[in-house]
Amino acid sequence: MNLKNIGSNMTLITTNGGAEYFFSYETLVAGYDPSNISETKNGYWFVGESYSKTTTTHINKYLENLKTSEKTTKVAKSDASLSQSVLMDS
Repeated sequence: MNLKNIGSNMTLITTNGGAEYFFSYETLVAGYDPSNISETKNGYWFVGESYSKTTTTHINKYLENLKTSEKTTKVAKSDASLSQSVLMDS
């Protein structure tokens, strides 16, 4: 696993398998799952519910133009929170 600070209050964890977990402050808000690539999915995901203006800006920076792609998956905050709990327990 690799931990990288990619900006002010923005952190990216990359696993050996290529998965990415993007944190704004201490909250998991987006990522990349290489096992979730298909004709209709690009592997990227983000929490589709509202966050602060700063966290929303962080998500947009991480995803760049992918946020508006139909292939990028929106997930619920509860799903991201569960993934964060599992990741932190590893």
